Amino acid sequence: MNVKRLIVRCVALGSLLGMILLSPQPPARAQQPVPWGDKSTPFGAIVSLGNRVRADEMPAMIQLMQESGLQWNREEISWDQVQFESGGPYRWDGDSAGFHNYDRAIQLQADAGIRILGLLDYNPAWFKSKNPHPEEWLNDWGDYVYNVVARYGRDKGQIRHWEIWNEPNLVLSGYESGLYSVEDFVRVLQTARAAAKSADPNAIIVLGGVADIWSEVPTNAYDTLDYLEQIAALGAWDQFDILGLHPYRPLAPEVPAWRRDHFETMRNQMDDIDRLLDRLGRKPIWYTEMGWSTEADRHVDELAQAAWLQRFMLIAMTRPGVEKIFWYDFRNDTGGPAHYTRPINDPNEEQFHFGLLRRTFPLRTDDQRIRKPAYSALFQLTHALGGLGLVGTLDDPFDGNGIGWQRWSGGNRTVDVIWWTSPDQAPPHLAIDCACKDARVHAFDGRIERILKTDTRTLSVQPPQNGTPIWVERGGERTTGRRFNETAHTISGEFRSYWENNGGLARFGLPLTDEVIEPGPGRIPTAVQYFERNRYEMHPRNAPEFRVLLSLLGEARLGQQGVNWRALPPAAQPPPDGCSYYAETAHTLCWPFKQYWEEHGGLAMYGFPITEAFWEFDAETGAGRLVQYFERNRFEHHPENAGTPYEIQLGLLGQQLYASWGVWP
Repeated sequence: MNVKRLIVRCVALGSLLGMILLSPQPPARAQQPVPWGDKSTPFGAIVSLGNRVRADEMPAMIQLMQESGLQWNREEISWDQVQFESGGPYRWDGDSAGFHNYDRAIQLQADAGIRILGLLDYNPAWFKSKNPHPEEWLNDWGDYVYNVVARYGRDKGQIRHWEIWNEPNLVLSGYESGLYSVEDFVRVLQTARAAAKSADPNAIIVLGGVADIWSEVPTNAYDTLDYLEQIAALGAWDQFDILGLHPYRPLAPEVPAWRRDHFETMRNQMDDIDRLLDRLGRKPIWYTEMGWSTEADRHVDELAQAAWLQRFMLIAMTRPGVEKIFWYDFRNDTGGPAHYTRPINDPNEEQFHFGLLRRTFPLRTDDQRIRKPAYSALFQLTHALGGLGLVGTLDDPFDGNGIGWQRWSGGNRTVDVIWWTSPDQAPPHLAIDCACKDARVHAFDGRIERILKTDTRTLSVQPPQNGTPIWVERGGERTTGRRFNETAHTISGEFRSYWENNGGLARFGLPLTDEVIEPGPGRIPTAVQYFERNRYEMHPRNAPEFRVLLSLLGEARLGQQGVNWRALPPAAQPPPDGCSYYAETAHTLCWPFKQYWEEHGGLAMYGFPITEAFWEFDAETGAGRLVQYFERNRFEHHPENAGTPYEIQLGLLGQQLYASWGVWP
């Protein structure tokens, strides 16, 4: 990615008008059917492991890439970093600072099962700042391409797809990098294709990503359609196998933005490309860069970045010709390798805030500072759609009614993804004919917000007003483990052991879900399972006896009722006889709950008391009961069961917090 302030940003008036105009003119459709592309591995990002991550931190970055569900990385193998003189040797194992170790970076990714798009670009080290004509380095360029493709393609079998150059239509990476005309790039492309195919006949060539220009087109730059037309006119349309595009846009995917003399939504952008391909010849489309920066003055906050990421990728995947989408970029940039141990995070620098991860040093996978909401949005996208195929679009987000609605299905699992694009209006309630008895409503980041049950096989849901999608999932229950017919859910592994060894049905109730993954503290993905009376969390880094913990549902239930327990009056001092006082929360524990707390897990299982015992009344029945809230649950006194194990019971907090009947919220 090069500097895009001039290229991507709309003029202020155009942005304002684009937000107002919600119904763009319908585009003309392509005259021939667009072939459906290979959608099996669509999710990529720009990690550039060799260029941007120090060798000692590469394993941690690989863990984060795997955790996020990334299937592809675009690995830039910079010519000026592997060869330093014409005809000289190649350096594949990095410099003294631990950067540009392509052997290590590519091997780690191959071992992790992450596919690589190799990016080959820019003029050589011995001509930097001299602005030579391509004829002066074209033969050396061919040698470089041949050697890279032979090493990582033919010999090691680690890379098959090669992107030739990056954004050749822009000033910085085109004209100012020695490509003074479209003819120059065509010669570079032809030379690279010949060299790559000679080194590895199985090499697949991706056209260097052509970037959309929204402002007035600068001198010595070309907008996407014009550039592609000229490439074709020069007879080079058959010199690449896959069309690489960088469809950056200044506003949300569905919002018409001003592009010099007209408005365009994301659909308009895609339609323009389809019409061009219809005339010039069909090729698969890879978006080898796409993203939004959360820099301070762009007014795209981190929540909007997350929402737009999901909506862009969901829309792109419904487009027949689009096969891959690479998010720019995986981690925020900084001022360069010299600042690796003290990264610069200038809030007003656009280039530093495209990432899904914040930049820190050292890089640690358990660092709760690094994952942005967009990281969780990608995680939800890759994991929720795994194994599913598109059933159809139930509501087109470009039709002007404010609703985007897709259905994905596979095996016994179905997911409806729904979002609302009119922030100034309240979103409607939508009826889902689900042919189901229950469903889980996930937020954009994977958190379960509601567990819906229905006896009409129909659900009613309402998407959030902030534009983040909701994911309504049903089916997908496990077939192994201990299954409960009452709820059709299963417990297994350590959660099953914990349930069976710590009170089972009487203490925790039935499972409301199977095991699912949600963002935990710091958005670290965490395995959880919902039960009628609590929620289990898996903490694999803890000691074995504390790997499974109960969630803070006592706090959550009070919060749902508008009660801030920290603002409650503290218990009187000294405590009454037979009571215990806990300074950590300034509350006491007395009869009838003290003995049960001490004998059935105490602090480790329930946490500290966060209220005194008090009478709580049911809003529907009016019946009252003595209760006391703890960090992780609520105790209830049932005197009608005096003398039995059921005199003290745990509240149905899991059910009360998350389960509703057919309607959400």
